[in-house]
Amino acid sequence: MNRTRIVSLIVLGAMAALGSGATAAAQGSREPIKIGVLNAITGPLAVNGTEINEGIKLYWEDEMNNQVANRPVRLIVEDEEGKPDVGLTKAKKLVESDKVHVILGPVSSATAAAMREYVHERKMPTIITQATANSLTAERASPSIFRSAMSSYQQEAAGGWYVAAKLGHKRIAVVGLDYVAGQEQVEGFIKTFMESGGQSADKVLMPLGAVDVAPYITRVQSKAGELDAVVAILWGPSAPQWLKAYQDYGLRGKVPLLALGETVNETYLRAVGDAALGIVNWMSYATALDTPENKRFVLAFAKKYRKDPVYNNHLGYLAAKACGEAIKAVSGNVEDQPRFLDALRKVRFEAPGGAFRFDDKQNAIIPTYIRRVEKVGGKLQNSVIDAVQDVDQFWKPPKR
Repeated sequence: MNRTRIVSLIVLGAMAALGSGATAAAQGSREPIKIGVLNAITGPLAVNGTEINEGIKLYWEDEMNNQVANRPVRLIVEDEEGKPDVGLTKAKKLVESDKVHVILGPVSSATAAAMREYVHERKMPTIITQATANSLTAERASPSIFRSAMSSYQQEAAGGWYVAAKLGHKRIAVVGLDYVAGQEQVEGFIKTFMESGGQSADKVLMPLGAVDVAPYITRVQSKAGELDAVVAILWGPSAPQWLKAYQDYGLRGKVPLLALGETVNETYLRAVGDAALGIVNWMSYATALDTPENKRFVLAFAKKYRKDPVYNNHLGYLAAKACGEAIKAVSGNVEDQPRFLDALRKVRFEAPGGAFRFDDKQNAIIPTYIRRVEKVGGKLQNSVIDAVQDVDQFWKPPKR
């Protein structure tokens, strides 16, 4: 090989090295993907929002190391407080000032309804973490709005069917929260309960955040002799107070208490203790699920937070992972909103709670687990006793 040829090869090699270095530097200097996290961390829904944020942070901070597709990820956290006006103001701040690429939240259905027109008009990709109002992914569905949680009807549909068709209860009282999502969940439960063999369902509604449950439990107590069971569809501070009062008022052991899984969230079980033992409930996640993916999730969560994950933690993880999978699919190019939104619609993955995907209205299709509060190894847990697979927001009870 002559000297001229050798010099040429050295120069070409140096140029190639410089080129690859420039490419790496360019990737390293790419602008961060900014994700707005808009959940309630104060107010009556603070427990929900705080736990959801823990699940979001587990995915991005620990599983993804705050990066995806060679781009850093920055979480910008705001508090919607469960208030529609506050939530809308914070959403505008995230979009217009912070220039986020996607929003994860909110918890409150009233906040989600207040934000809907704004994020729809801006075509802002939004993954609702919990707000269950049925209309958000039905008559008010938007190409840019997704829900990785369940709708109000969907959350209760399998429960209403199970209580009538499988447990055989005919006459019940349903205790719920008197606001949009709470009312919808009560109605959803009663609908499938009556369609599946139920005969009567009295409604008892209390304000969101109510701590004094005495006026409502005395109404149930007065009708105890006419009831096969009482169904509690509660969360927030009302849930543990109801569980304690049910025992204090002598109803425990007299009329079975059944519940939405949030009512016996492990967070509340720690405070309530044995008063919750034996309660059959329904939820789209259970810490005790015996699957490889859930075992991995439980271990990772416990390592980060020194506690077991609960339903709300799983909701946050679902929203974060759906977002992350879509970003991977577009190689980090979240600025191309049409491609990113299309990628979100096609997201499929095995979640800790089971197979996850969106329906054609961009609402999650996920299993519903029938659980029972038991004491295992000296600790209260929700053990899975049955499951209803592939529950969607338009689910119909099996024909009798």
